[in-house]
Amino acid sequence: MSSIKPKKDKGKAIQRAKDYQLAIPTQNQFTPLTQTQFPPLPYKNAIANPSSSNAPEAYMIRFTEHLLLTSCKPPAPTNIISEIVQKSFGTNHFATDDLRKTQKFYELILVDTNSVSLTHTYDKYHPAQILYSKCIIKSVIAAQQWKNPFEEHPFSISFSPQKFNYHDYKNAWYRAFLLQPNVHSWFFNFHEQCTNTFLVWFFHWWTMFGCTLVIFPMEAREGWDCWLKATFTMEPYMKDVHFFRQFCVAWIFSWEYRLQPFLPHPYPLSLVRVYKIK
Repeated sequence: MSSIKPKKDKGKAIQRAKDYQLAIPTQNQFTPLTQTQFPPLPYKNAIANPSSSNAPEAYMIRFTEHLLLTSCKPPAPTNIISEIVQKSFGTNHFATDDLRKTQKFYELILVDTNSVSLTHTYDKYHPAQILYSKCIIKSVIAAQQWKNPFEEHPFSISFSPQKFNYHDYKNAWYRAFLLQPNVHSWFFNFHEQCTNTFLVWFFHWWTMFGCTLVIFPMEAREGWDCWLKATFTMEPYMKDVHFFRQFCVAWIFSWEYRLQPFLPHPYPLSLVRVYKIK
């Protein structure tokens, strides 16, 4: 987490649906938000240099997700994780029963539904490599807004697959941010006009990708104490999310694979995904 004001972005464009495919007129169930509805976000808590934010010693482990049990025994073999990932997930970083539903598919869902504002910063010497990214959370769509969660909505541009349902939308929050492990980081923040209503599953998402008060500097604890007193009727598990949303507090997220003990002895090592924040 940082309170340093950022330098103005140069040459970094917010991701639009057309960036994922050539636009072809199709029906889009979601009305694009206008600039007046979402004025520019004041990055008062932004980081000055996101590209240097991946110093491993600066991160705190937020969540460890068990992916699969391996046959490896301690000590963990070196240079084997990429092979296990390739055999288990192919070109994705998650298991799927539809290979067309890639990370880009889920990223497009969040962009096309105006749920987030995304910006990728690319390496000028290696144009295909994303150095770091920004995600500004605008809204989280409820199942009631979808009316029928099994109903498929078309993208506003040509893409394969062309449609997605509410189950895909929820999965998008968990899979869209799984870009390169180790070397890539996300800058997260809430938009100042983001909704104040969040779904139960979003609070679960927060335990993995969201921030925690443990990383707060001591001078910020007084503000949190005041927040606790002002929200005494709010469910305790909701308070972190609403605090970060109310004050647009930024955080940085990254993730990596590890081989480590997870299941009780005498089980061998497991492949896990470690979610990290600062």
